[in-house]
Amino acid sequence: MDDDFRAAPVIYFHGLPGSERELALVNMQECEVPRVLDPLDFEYFSQRTGAHSPAKVVGFSLGAFSAVKLAASRPDVVSELVLISAAAPLETGSFLDEMAGAPVFRAARASAAAFAALTAAQAFAAHVFPEFLLKRMFAKSCDAEKAILKDPAARRCLTDGLRHSLWHSAPMYRRAVTEYVQPWQSDLSEVQCPCRVFHGELDDWVPLGMAETLIDSLPSGSTFQVEKNLGHYSTLVKVLPNVLKRSANP
Repeated sequence: MDDDFRAAPVIYFHGLPGSERELALVNMQECEVPRVLDPLDFEYFSQRTGAHSPAKVVGFSLGAFSAVKLAASRPDVVSELVLISAAAPLETGSFLDEMAGAPVFRAARASAAAFAALTAAQAFAAHVFPEFLLKRMFAKSCDAEKAILKDPAARRCLTDGLRHSLWHSAPMYRRAVTEYVQPWQSDLSEVQCPCRVFHGELDDWVPLGMAETLIDSLPSGSTFQVEKNLGHYSTLVKVLPNVLKRSANP
């Protein structure tokens, strides 16, 4: 485990629904190749000690929840926190109606039975009709997002992410969403490392106001950059190569 960590000094928590295939959306030339983890996969860090160099931790979308949790609970393993298209705690504002995943989050808040029924329907759609589900998810997205869907390879990456989260790793998905909808704002004040937040101006998955809430709650000196005319995934495509550059930090 330790050798593996040294080989990948950057950790990436993918979004939900999502998978390690998100990286295939991005031009990774001249980039550090990160170790990709499922949300809340903290077992990877269980044997880390102060004898090893801490890692840059990147969280995308709902993966940002895990990145913050890790930075708050294990400051010894995180040197820098980068949040891209990040979902903030729901208790920090009236954001739910603006989120594309609002029905999922409401079901997770309401009851385990309601959430299980909804995720079962999602899993069936992701397994049998992934392209149809993908088109529904991006129906109201901005032009930069729809441009991504025009690439067949990009569509395959995204449908792979749907299947990974909703079908193959459904328990992980249910656990992560269930924990996300619980209060966790206090974790933001426990973060000690430098933080950078990037968010698309036209993100219809996670409203821009969530990013503004995050930057207000993170340590003094954290930076915030709004990506003009970009949405959820298009911000990831633009920002991640700069974040992962081998030569220097952006």
